[in-house]
Amino acid sequence: MAPGGVAFPPLYCRIHHCHSPGGDASPRPDRTLDGDACTECGRCQEACPAHGAGTPLSPKEFILALRESLHAEGLAHRDREKNLPPLIGEAIPQEMVWACTTCGACVHECPVMVEHVDTIVDLRRNLVIEGAIDAELQDALTNLGRYGNSFGKSERMRARWTKGIEPKIKDALKEPVEYLWFVGDYASYSPTLSEITKMTAKVYQDIGLDFGVLYKGENNSGNDVRRAGEEGLYEMLVEKNMKALKKSDYQAIITTDPHTYNSLKNEYPLEDEKPILHYSELLAQLIDSGELKFSKKLGYKVTFHDPCYLGRYNGVYDAPRKVIEATGCELVEMPRHGDCALCCGAGGGRIWMEEGEMEERPSESRINEAVALDGVSALVVACPKDVTMYADAVKTTGNEEKIVVKDLIELVHEAL
Repeated sequence: MAPGGVAFPPLYCRIHHCHSPGGDASPRPDRTLDGDACTECGRCQEACPAHGAGTPLSPKEFILALRESLHAEGLAHRDREKNLPPLIGEAIPQEMVWACTTCGACVHECPVMVEHVDTIVDLRRNLVIEGAIDAELQDALTNLGRYGNSFGKSERMRARWTKGIEPKIKDALKEPVEYLWFVGDYASYSPTLSEITKMTAKVYQDIGLDFGVLYKGENNSGNDVRRAGEEGLYEMLVEKNMKALKKSDYQAIITTDPHTYNSLKNEYPLEDEKPILHYSELLAQLIDSGELKFSKKLGYKVTFHDPCYLGRYNGVYDAPRKVIEATGCELVEMPRHGDCALCCGAGGGRIWMEEGEMEERPSESRINEAVALDGVSALVVACPKDVTMYADAVKTTGNEEKIVVKDLIELVHEAL
């Protein structure tokens, strides 16, 4: 409560009704203060990939719209809130809320630590409850609820990529393993990624890793489901995955996808302290211990794209670079790298949504940035969604003859 007993209006409760995660509609004074804290410097706007692509989103204007709306109404008493106009649709267009990739670049750049992304996700939760969502996103969420993956494929198809691999990959639900590999949806189901997933398994086997997968016991981790505003579905996916994890006997978890890595590491109610590693971290550790050795030096000149959920969200920058260096490649950094890396445009559920009108997609901007580097022949990535987004962007920008997109594991496989 504010001085004098006046309630701070909860921002994410001001969309027609008071909806919030778990049914708790208590005020969020921390979010209301974001507007007053904003210095209007515009650094968030300059860093935003959605704004750079020409979408309706400007993180700066988003925060200023919140501030203007709150100041116009004043610190209303609780019983007046029902008369407040809808925040979404009047002060803030829906298109602005859905354009966000949740990459966190705006939050990283903000000198006063305004939390743009958290507020946007809060507003998305209300839009999901209202049913005001993109048709393609609705299809993806329906598939995730029904099948546990956004592709709408049977759980029995999840491990189809393992067929033909010898020795057979262990089932972590049936026998103990040192490393439980949480493969993820895109690496499991996407036909364009199956060879990379098989290659990853082959590398693990070649270096003698004791690992297994959950087969049909694995579901989408829910990271992007949560960022798309479907909190209830996220909790359902967590419950299913936790059931499988509790049945498994493992010493550490490896993830393919940084989005999965973020959820398991930071948001799942895992009671033990077993390590959760992105595969680049595992490879870097094996290089340091001498368990992973390479027979040849590749000699390519490459650049690396830092995934948002690996870098800005979790601070993992050195591990993939260590692996690239160990394969004998020369790394040339793009102007925007490390914690200032440009988002590929897939995060926050955007990969499931209609793209709409854009001047230049974030993935296309990134490819053009990589192509501009002298002598670079490959853009190396460490996320299945990045492979998907950038392989398409190479084609749409007409750069097929200038650069190729390679997953980090492809360099490792070639250098073994």
